[in-house]
Amino acid sequence: MTTVLEAQNLTKTYMLGQVPVKALRGADFVVEQGEFVTILGPSGSGKSTLLNLIGALDRPTSGSLLIEGIDVSELSDNELAEARTKVGFVFQFFNLIPRLNAIGNVELPLVIAGVPKKERQERAREVLISVGLGDRIHHKSSELSGGERQRVAVARALVSNPSFLLMDEPTGNLDSVTAASLIDLIVELNEEKKVTCIMVTHDLEMAKRTKRTLRMKDGHLVADEVNGQ
Repeated sequence: MTTVLEAQNLTKTYMLGQVPVKALRGADFVVEQGEFVTILGPSGSGKSTLLNLIGALDRPTSGSLLIEGIDVSELSDNELAEARTKVGFVFQFFNLIPRLNAIGNVELPLVIAGVPKKERQERAREVLISVGLGDRIHHKSSELSGGERQRVAVARALVSNPSFLLMDEPTGNLDSVTAASLIDLIVELNEEKKVTCIMVTHDLEMAKRTKRTLRMKDGHLVADEVNGQ
C-alpha cells in the first residue's frame, strides 16, 4: 500500500505579537492511498493548523510532513506551490466564479496548468458526470442548488488527478439532507474510485461515515481510531 501522507512529531508555533502560540504540539500519523480519514476536533483544537500543513499552505515549525515522500518543511516557496498541486481542495464555501458555468469552473485548474482546451474540456466533462452533474455542465452557479455547487467544487478538486482530496467542513454550508447526499458521493468516490480523502470537521456524525478518525484537542492528536470497530 502506498503512503500518501506521513507526519512525524509535527509542530506549529505562531507568534501573537511577542507571545508564542503553540497551535500544534506534536502529531504522528500516516494516511495510506485509498483511505478516508477525518480530522475531528472543536474550535481551537489545532485541526485548521493541521489542514494548512497537509495542504502545503504552510510549513511546520518542527518535525516533518511528507506528501508522497516529499518533506514540505524543506521546500522553497516555488516547490511548496508545486506540492500544493498534489492536493484537491474542497472548502465549506464553494468559491465558484459566478460568470463561469459548471464546466468552466471545473476547467480552471487545468487552464492554470496549461492543459490544451480540448483535453481540459473532456476531462472536466468526465469528472462532472462522475459527480452526477452530467446534465448541469452548462449551468452557471446562480442556476445551481447549494448541493450542486459543492459537487462542482468536488469535481474541480478532482480534475487534476490529485494525490488526495482535502476537505474543510465541506458540508458546513449545506442543510442536513444535502449534506448527507454530498457525503454519500464522497464515500462512493472513495470506495469505488479509490480516491484518498481527508476531511476536517467538528461534526461527529459526519466523521462516523469515514474509515478512520484522528481526534484533536488543545493542539494534540489525542486518538487515532478505526471507525465502526
